[in-house]
Amino acid sequence: MAAQAEDFASLRNTPAWLLVFFNNLFCGCAGFSIVLPTLWPYLRQMHSNTFFLAFVVAAYSVGEGLGGLVVGRLYTRHLAHPKALLLGNMVIGFGAALVFSLAPLFGDRYGPIVVLVCRFLSGFDNGGRQTIEQTFVGQFVPKQHLTTVGSRLGSCAVTGIMLGPAFGAPLQAIRFTVPGLGLFIDGNNAPGLVLCVACLINIFITAKYFNPHASGHVPSHHADLTSDTTTPINLGPKPLPLGVFTCYAAFFAVNLFMASVETITPVVCQRLLGWGPCEDSSTCAYEPSQTYVNVLMTTGGLMSLLMSLIMAFWLGAKVFGSEELVICVSLLVYVASNLMNMDWFGTLPAWRFVASYLLSTFLGGMMRGPSVALLSQIVGDHPQGPYMGTLFAVGALPRIVGPLIFVQLLDWPAPLSDADFPNVYDGPLPRTWLLYGSQVVIFAAILPLLLATRGPIRAHLAQAREHSSPGAVPNALRTPLLDHQETDVVAVV
Repeated sequence: MAAQAEDFASLRNTPAWLLVFFNNLFCGCAGFSIVLPTLWPYLRQMHSNTFFLAFVVAAYSVGEGLGGLVVGRLYTRHLAHPKALLLGNMVIGFGAALVFSLAPLFGDRYGPIVVLVCRFLSGFDNGGRQTIEQTFVGQFVPKQHLTTVGSRLGSCAVTGIMLGPAFGAPLQAIRFTVPGLGLFIDGNNAPGLVLCVACLINIFITAKYFNPHASGHVPSHHADLTSDTTTPINLGPKPLPLGVFTCYAAFFAVNLFMASVETITPVVCQRLLGWGPCEDSSTCAYEPSQTYVNVLMTTGGLMSLLMSLIMAFWLGAKVFGSEELVICVSLLVYVASNLMNMDWFGTLPAWRFVASYLLSTFLGGMMRGPSVALLSQIVGDHPQGPYMGTLFAVGALPRIVGPLIFVQLLDWPAPLSDADFPNVYDGPLPRTWLLYGSQVVIFAAILPLLLATRGPIRAHLAQAREHSSPGAVPNALRTPLLDHQETDVVAVV
């Protein structure tokens, strides 16, 4: 049975399966941001140290990258079972969140290790889930709507990340012991229980409302897959390796930018500007500067959300065919903002740091959707799962090594003077030229790659359009048994 025509340009008439993906991404990102702020207090409660914290933070991204690679290949082999693969990932995520909350029961010796393993599995769930959903979107959303749909998914992610801490704040008041277990629930492990609830919501919504077979979005006649017909299948030209590499480079860049904004900004604010919480809140009075970092990052999140909404409801539909140029604009913004953050002549005024942060979080938000949409177009009707899985693995890389490297890049240059910010920071005043200058080099190096490959990419996409035909079997219907055979399945969007 053919799938019904679907309206991806209208928010009101959005297909049910896409609404499920919106919900999954929102709940997943909200759960992630609820847990993240309490990781260090949770580990410190079990007498761990900051060295181990770095590995716990990195474990999530390692799991995310591995989940993308493994599940992407599994999905390619089992295209008829996206729902089962999604639910399987979500069950892993639920189990990880539940055991995360129970870590104190394992004692100070094994509790931190339990936290590490659970964060890895939570990342595996997220990477696998996003790979399946993004591959599904690439298979069934028309090319001209990919950036719009991708930006709407991004809006859900940003909203979840922003609202997560708001959901988690009231949990700091929780204090009770679970009868029979001797487990004390407080503001450190309660976020894990909220993450459990988010996982359960995703499982319920996906199980009830994600029905790819009913909507004609998977092969429905497996008997046809053993047909003796040997007519070659027209899948169009193979994905252009140079174009695929360019998309990976762009996705690496946007995730490097996100890793820098999320991890090093609070450190720079504390050491260079004296903004941030007191080292010991019991010995210092409240000062407005203690909230400046939260205000700055919240404002940056709002700016990013605003751009995501602009891309989702207006600009996304207009950039079809010009994705490389939009990516170049974002890269130029990254270069400019990092140049602004370099302490030329030994100084970095607060106004310049804030202006660069807001500029990059707003205009830099254009890049993610076009990067994923362009890769989907380049792969075309060929199996997209492995490519999307590798994409998320590449995106996880800067978030794995970034937090470890950024602090070193901030500390390596010899300081010109010392800082004395009462109750906040007392030590060497850091130089920022190496931290942000190195990022300028990386972003600037990717720019000519985008410009040089635009011609070959456009020629490849034009060739793919010429090879497409009503009789071609799209990637959505492709299974290993179809490598040399054709089927009568017509579940075509």
